[in-house]
Amino acid sequence: MVASKIRLLICEDDKYFRMALKDIAAPHALVMEASTEAQACELLETEHFDLALIDMHICSSLSGLSILKKAKQKGIHSIILSSQNDEEVIEKAYQNRCDHFLSKLHYREHLEPYIRQCKNNLNNQSLAVFFQEKFITQNEKLKSEITQIAKLSLKEKTILITGETGVGKSLIGELLHRQTYGADKPFVHINCSEIPENLIESELFGHEKGAFTGAIYRKIGKLKQADGGTLFLDEIATMSASMQKKLLKALDSKQFYPVGSQKQETSNFTLISATCEDLFAKINAKEFRKDLFFRISGFNLDIPPLRTRPADIPLLIKYFCRHSPRQIIIKEDALAKCQQYFWPGNTRELKKQVE
Repeated sequence: MVASKIRLLICEDDKYFRMALKDIAAPHALVMEASTEAQACELLETEHFDLALIDMHICSSLSGLSILKKAKQKGIHSIILSSQNDEEVIEKAYQNRCDHFLSKLHYREHLEPYIRQCKNNLNNQSLAVFFQEKFITQNEKLKSEITQIAKLSLKEKTILITGETGVGKSLIGELLHRQTYGADKPFVHINCSEIPENLIESELFGHEKGAFTGAIYRKIGKLKQADGGTLFLDEIATMSASMQKKLLKALDSKQFYPVGSQKQETSNFTLISATCEDLFAKINAKEFRKDLFFRISGFNLDIPPLRTRPADIPLLIKYFCRHSPRQIIIKEDALAKCQQYFWPGNTRELKKQVE
């Protein structure tokens, strides 16, 4: 049975700040509190915790380091909170293996995603399950790259995923969303290549009733739907130059006008963009804006094609066969043939072939 809440220890001597931290953590965690170093160390000895939030300066200068050391001895994921931004203090925290160092000034904005991420890692949305049941690979370099990004708080950041069609870019986009936001924030997916040029502005920004022929009702655009969550722009390279310009302006300001509206909308979201095309070649050909490329680039991830990962092919075939209602056996010589094939459609084509 997967636990619905993690066990969290708050180590903080300020009563009111402790209450504020508890309010943020309560939806995700069973919380215990310590107001002194001694109380925190005793609780760490007698209770089980998944996560510790530790005031770097609880009661005295740098006394949070002692709590951190004990927490890490117990294998507890630990976040240091401090009102100071002294580089020496930050370095000491990381030398003692803290997982994150957060400024108290920005705790309301950034703490919850880290708590949610810890919860996800402990529950059935963990990265281990993802690589076993969703994105099947034994390519350690690729797994490491995905894991490094997935362990970050991506709230209101930008991620660019590149790779050929069928390699699983959407799966990774959903993973990154869940690791930051969980399941209760919107994940809005739009494939830009599937929407006609005359409709994509309305899809992204929304429109008012009567804004154009066929606009018989008011429509909320994808950017607004993604407010507080993630917007996944698949095949972004297919956008026209004029649409790229409008999108860039909206991404820079987080503000836009629905088609036919005089009222400005605002939306804050994590942006994940994906493409199977060579953006550098399109930039050189004046088909993709360089400034938009820099705007959508942030954490970049390139997924190699299946033909460069032949060891993954037998794993994927066995996985697809295992989940098929019709049970068959594919012998070694057939698997070898599959490993020699080019697979231009990558994992998507392999799955259809098995079916």
